[in-house]
Amino acid sequence: MMSDHCSDIQLNTILIERTSLTVQEAVLVWQLRKAGDKQHLIAAKLGTNPGRVADVLTGKIHTEARALTSN
Repeated sequence: MMSDHCSDIQLNTILIERTSLTVQEAVLVWQLRKAGDKQHLIAAKLGTNPGRVADVLTGKIHTEARALTSN
C-alpha cells in the first residue's frame, strides 16, 4: 500500500499484513510475550493489529497455543 505524503519523516515499510493469526503465529505471540514484548510491538512484528494479539493472550482464539510454547 503506497501513501502520498509531503514530509521528511521516514516511515517504516510494512511488508506483511495479517488479518488473522495461525496457531503457529499464536505460539510465537506467547513466546514474544514471555520474552517481555508488549502487545502493540508483537502486533507490529507480526503485521497485525493489537486486537488479534489480545485474542490470543486472552484465550479467545488458539487456546492450545500457550501449551505449545516452549519454555
